[in-house]
Amino acid sequence: MIDGSDSAGSAGDARQRFGLAGLAEAIVETLDQPLLILTSNLTIADVNSAYCETFGVTAEETRGQPIYRLGNGQWDIPELRRLLEQVLPERTTVKGYRIEHKFPDIGRRVMILNARRITDDDGRPELILLTVSDRTQAEQTQFELEGHREFLEKLIDSVREGLLVLGWDLKVIRANQTFYDLFQVSPAHTEGRLVYELGNRQWDIPKLRELLEDVLPDNNAFDDVEVEHDFETIGRRIMLLNGRRLDHLDLILLAIRDVTEQRRMEAQQQTLMGELHHRVKNVLSSVNALANRSLHESQSLDEFRDRFATRLGSLSRTQDLLMRAPEHDVRMAEVLRLELEAQGGHEGKNYQLDGPVVTLSRETTQAFAMAIHELATNAVKHGAWATPEGRLKVTWTAHRRKGNGTLISFRWRENGRDIDTAPARKGYGSQVLERVFSHSLDGTSELTLHPDGAEFAAEFKLQD
Repeated sequence: MIDGSDSAGSAGDARQRFGLAGLAEAIVETLDQPLLILTSNLTIADVNSAYCETFGVTAEETRGQPIYRLGNGQWDIPELRRLLEQVLPERTTVKGYRIEHKFPDIGRRVMILNARRITDDDGRPELILLTVSDRTQAEQTQFELEGHREFLEKLIDSVREGLLVLGWDLKVIRANQTFYDLFQVSPAHTEGRLVYELGNRQWDIPKLRELLEDVLPDNNAFDDVEVEHDFETIGRRIMLLNGRRLDHLDLILLAIRDVTEQRRMEAQQQTLMGELHHRVKNVLSSVNALANRSLHESQSLDEFRDRFATRLGSLSRTQDLLMRAPEHDVRMAEVLRLELEAQGGHEGKNYQLDGPVVTLSRETTQAFAMAIHELATNAVKHGAWATPEGRLKVTWTAHRRKGNGTLISFRWRENGRDIDTAPARKGYGSQVLERVFSHSLDGTSELTLHPDGAEFAAEFKLQD
């Protein structure tokens, strides 16, 4: 064991063996920082080899030079003058004094200066020790690192997907704003927590565990893995997960894209496509029926063309009505007004409607409109509307039956025109009406001819 007296003796022996001057010189040359030793009048007394190597000069051409004349006046720097002439005279030591200057030979430099005054016993300045640390590269590196960090942070926050940065212990280092907005959480309840513990353990998802603990360590990445999960705060969500393991940084990037709405739209589009396919088939079937019906009723090609054109126009109007309400049922009164006014009707003048609000499905609308077209066409040609005095009143009632849909009772009554109550044959239009209500609408119908006009009554059910 070495006591204090032994240590003091060893230090004394060293000073005696090497001398104070030799020891000081050895220390100066050992420093890897540039060092200048100045006299009280700021003339260079000596420099170390680190200074000479840094600034490309020799000790001989430097000694005896006023510091401000070094390198053809390169060291005549305002900040250095302030340090040596204003700051240091008031202090014994100055540390961490920063100077930034552009030198003609070595370019811009950032230097950190440490200075110390050494005085004699009378208190007069004798020497100044001045070390110069070149921090140019360090500050440049720090600036670039801060720039890269800012770039990455802004890049992360600009990503429209939710993004989690995890450590290899699966704890959250940070998340972007999209993640916080999407899952309605805050940084305080996210950063530093195990990913499975987020949101009252809402993220403890078996599929996510498999990806992070089994897939990622072996494959370094996974792409577009779809996960469906119920979250306590935001409900059921469908997410696409992408993960990357950054080996050099011991980090994991987990990107989360919410595709819930996209999947809903895709399913809706698929349904609409199926519905459109079904509708097109129905329309083509209706066109074929209209053509056959018009052909059987016509005595000439011109008559067929006129009949077919009017019925096709009715079908077109019905399709327009259905297209205006693609996701909703159609009101029965709308179908009646559309067809009656297309045949010259004016509500309140030559026809009246009276009944509750009844909505028809798309299939029912098409069949019902076809029947109304036949009734209206017949009224124009042979019935009430064949004369200006003729009038039409359409009434209906709706009776809801528990567990068995709604029963519609429909009545069409024309008056104001004398008609034949016992025609020689049953018209083709009457047959069409019977088929529409018995087959398409699964109901019953009856046509009665009164002396002052026709009456048509029907009943059919609407399913809930």
